[in-house]
Amino acid sequence: MSKRTKRVNLKKLYRTVYEKRSVTKPELAQELGLSLTAVSDYVNQLEASGYVLSTDKGSSSGGRKPWLYEVNPAFRYIIGIDMRASHFYVFLSDMIGQLLHNEFVSVEKAYDSYVEAMADTVKRILTDKQLPREKILAVGISISGVTDFANKVVDLSNELSWAKKPLGHALEALLGIPVFVENDARVYARNEIDSGDPNNVVTVLYLNRGVGLALVIGSSVLQGYTNRAGDSQFFGKDIDKIYHVIRTCALFQEIFELPYYYQGTDPAYIAELNRRFMQHLKDNQQWQADMDVFSTEVARMMIAMANVVNPKRILLTGNVFDYYDYIYHQVRNKILQLPVTYTPEVKRNSPQDNPLENGIVRLIMEKFFQLDQFSI
Repeated sequence: MSKRTKRVNLKKLYRTVYEKRSVTKPELAQELGLSLTAVSDYVNQLEASGYVLSTDKGSSSGGRKPWLYEVNPAFRYIIGIDMRASHFYVFLSDMIGQLLHNEFVSVEKAYDSYVEAMADTVKRILTDKQLPREKILAVGISISGVTDFANKVVDLSNELSWAKKPLGHALEALLGIPVFVENDARVYARNEIDSGDPNNVVTVLYLNRGVGLALVIGSSVLQGYTNRAGDSQFFGKDIDKIYHVIRTCALFQEIFELPYYYQGTDPAYIAELNRRFMQHLKDNQQWQADMDVFSTEVARMMIAMANVVNPKRILLTGNVFDYYDYIYHQVRNKILQLPVTYTPEVKRNSPQDNPLENGIVRLIMEKFFQLDQFSI
């Protein structure tokens, strides 16, 4: 067996352990179509290298109970960054997404100073946690805009007023750590992947300062021929009705300045935010009319996608849906009322599920399993 074939088999086996979370050698042999002897050799190598751990013994129909194997979460670590106009959110997690540190950092949106601030923050976190950079698997970045995922370039970000910025390469040069850049809609879409269901189709709409769309098919997020799948410009002039409300509503501007709706967000603050929204709606007939147009156009846009791709689920996410209950429920109800060949489930994220963090971790692990630069 060649060294490359052995590396491929090791990586494939490690991916199976990662996805199943806990598995025995006989189960791996059956899943991968390899002999138990070969699987035992590979697992022993992974365990000796620190990639996997043996845990409690599994069940057995007779004889000795086999050991269970799972990923060693602390073998490497992942850093994630969510970029906004006035700040960025950064976290450190282990390989299965358990958070070890997170914080918000205020920043100016000028490109050079923003990149420097991110690099300085990552370096400080590694120093505080006494982690050498070799222990970091990669940095994953979520940004609003059009990204060239393959080349780690931000083609356009209206929120940050950036165009054609080699963000990934710039950070790699400062950190000496692999960096991957993806737009926010496709980061959240990765949580909807179901590798066990080839017919799994999910459409994702991300609303914040901009409109982001993503499509999940089976076990992958559609990138498109030129890495621009989901570009909202493809919807034409009708999308201007959505942007009009996004850009003119004062209550929208307030939530655009808010951070990602994370697990530590104060529930009392969310309740007060929604109370003020509903009061403003009650006191302002023009605002009621604008909201009706806004929710109708958003629903029509998602139904247009649904009639083309026939999704199992529609995910509504981003600050507009995450913070404002009224808008989420109004859009959801209008989607469910419009004609479609199959009525999909319509949902939004829960902060208790750490959707941003898990989406970035999934992104990094996806690249780890795909790229030859990450070897075992």
